[in-house]
Amino acid sequence: MVNIAVEGESDREAAKSVVIAAGRTVDRVAVAGGKTRLDPKIPKYNAAAKRQSWVVFRDSDGTCPVQLREQLLSTLTSAQSKRFSLRIAHNMTEAWLMADNTGFAEFFHVRIGKIPVDVENLPHAKRTLLDLCRKSPRAIRDGVVTSDGLTGPEYVSRINRFAKDHWDVSAAATRSGSLQRAIAAIRLLPED
Repeated sequence: MVNIAVEGESDREAAKSVVIAAGRTVDRVAVAGGKTRLDPKIPKYNAAAKRQSWVVFRDSDGTCPVQLREQLLSTLTSAQSKRFSLRIAHNMTEAWLMADNTGFAEFFHVRIGKIPVDVENLPHAKRTLLDLCRKSPRAIRDGVVTSDGLTGPEYVSRINRFAKDHWDVSAAATRSGSLQRAIAAIRLLPED
């Protein structure tokens, strides 16, 4: 059993799908309500991992993922538990979702050729996802993105539905190095 901590509600099902793709079962998911609330809790999740595995998922948000990882791990108050893993989505979880370009195109009804090939190097993956959905049929477009380009009222539910029921994590991992590394690291966690 693996516990998960994520930044926001829209990350919930993607994180669960990654853990499942790594061959593990999800116990519980803690939603922090943003990176400023998640980051200070990382030492507590590491401490809790002495008893049961914890994986913390964090977006790099345009910063160097290696440096961010080092910075966040430097806040640990005890040695890193062998049951603890900090996974950095480069640059956002939305990039991982778009990395399954076939599934994303079908679910959101966008042209596959419009989805960037190198999703990890987008300046802002969430903004790209919203821009893509502006070209979706009205039922999707109106729910996912507002007329001024912000997240719409159904953004979280549609993103989570895609991540849970339609996202091919294995296909996405072939186009996202950080996702591929996350799956590999979770597989290495000791069985509880």
